[in-house]
Amino acid sequence: MRIQLTIFEQRRRTVRLLWSDARPTVQKVGNGISSPGHIAFGVVLFLGILSLYSCKSKTYTFSNTNFAYLYQPAEVLIKPDFVLQHIGNDSSLVYFRIRMDDFLYVRSSTSQLFESNVQIRYAVVPHYELPGQIIDSGTIYIREPKTDTPGFFAGCIPVIRQRMREMKDFLVAITIRDANRNLEYPYFLYADHQSTYTSQNYLTLDSAGNIYFEPTARLGDKLCVRHSTFKDKSLVVKYSNANFSIALPPFSSEPETIDTEDFKIVGYTDSATGCFEFTKSGIYIFQTDTKTIEGYYIMVTNTDYPLVNKRHQLVEPLRYLTTQKEFSDLQASNPDSIKYLADQFWLARAGSVERARNLVKAYYGRVQRANELFTSYKEGWKTDRGMIYIVFGPPNVVYRYAEREVWIYGDDNSALQYRFTFTRIRIPFSGFYHVLERNENYRFIWGQAVDAWRNGRIYSIKEIKREQDERDQQLRFQRYPYFWF
Repeated sequence: MRIQLTIFEQRRRTVRLLWSDARPTVQKVGNGISSPGHIAFGVVLFLGILSLYSCKSKTYTFSNTNFAYLYQPAEVLIKPDFVLQHIGNDSSLVYFRIRMDDFLYVRSSTSQLFESNVQIRYAVVPHYELPGQIIDSGTIYIREPKTDTPGFFAGCIPVIRQRMREMKDFLVAITIRDANRNLEYPYFLYADHQSTYTSQNYLTLDSAGNIYFEPTARLGDKLCVRHSTFKDKSLVVKYSNANFSIALPPFSSEPETIDTEDFKIVGYTDSATGCFEFTKSGIYIFQTDTKTIEGYYIMVTNTDYPLVNKRHQLVEPLRYLTTQKEFSDLQASNPDSIKYLADQFWLARAGSVERARNLVKAYYGRVQRANELFTSYKEGWKTDRGMIYIVFGPPNVVYRYAEREVWIYGDDNSALQYRFTFTRIRIPFSGFYHVLERNENYRFIWGQAVDAWRNGRIYSIKEIKREQDERDQQLRFQRYPYFWF
């Protein structure tokens, strides 16, 4: 089957609450959240102050919010991890962990301990354009003394949607506020509940029994995967080592396709523990039913993904900047000479070693960041959003809607802005995915961006605004003078 991606005790009691109570619960742990089967091993401390209150009267507005900060890592001080699991037709669980060092600790007097003051607000809504229709909501308060031991604030938020059981997908908006800094950031989780076989019906634990928050795994890792309904059932494991294609230029009209026949059965999870060890790099899919292509998927690598620190990782991302012949010559080179040839590519365009270093740092830094932000069934840098992010840089304006995401480079009110629209589609085995609405009109601005890199300049929003200002002045000079009589 080929999929075409087109745009059409108190302590022990507290831990039990983590899994079964109707209230959100939080705990402080060293490495993550422990599984239900390993409760006794995962508890460290219970956070003293925990409260839930209704905030259904609060007005949420998302459609006109600029979400560009999500793609600008230097702008964000709080970097949480989330995992969402559906546990029935009308309820879900959101697991979270936040590094304790992300928060500011203050004390009211010299006799007091340094203490955090954190609020986690959540709201469940149908999508970005219906923020007023709140299905479930609440707030968690966390106040905890500072310790010398690094770790996480971790917990679980039960999400109830009894009034909207028929919803096949929805949005969980989570705002984390550091009251000591008077600083807050909203985060958003797409929930996919098209069937009981989708990826979010599974929960993954590491070998120590902690919730697994990472989007990828390493060769040799052993993970335990359980379905929320078929808890005691051994899962079928399928595997593919297909090298999925990189994104085509934004003016290309050729659709992206995925051949699901590449996935073959390679084993089963352990019936007692649900664990499976990864012996090959590639894409793995865990399923309860092989008649569907839905399931829990994970990318397994033999590198320090999402980092870009190996010689062979230097060539493929250059495809966005090279001609077909240049790229073919790089690919055909001896593996031992790849680093040398990649260095020569950058030196020839930079003109000096120092400028070349700056270009390399900026370009591959974006490749790494694209991996962190956009990893799906393939590496983040290969996706449509990854391609635009690498070549143009982080957008300065991002709007999100029910079925699309819009990136804007330049003045939001200018006719000369660069605007890219990504339509949200659903891939059965990997959830939601964003596909660029391609257009022949992108050929000119794509050429400008690539030429900048090839001429030794880091292309970014500053460069784009400079070009737009120059074009704006040219247009002004071309206008006829206007006289008032």
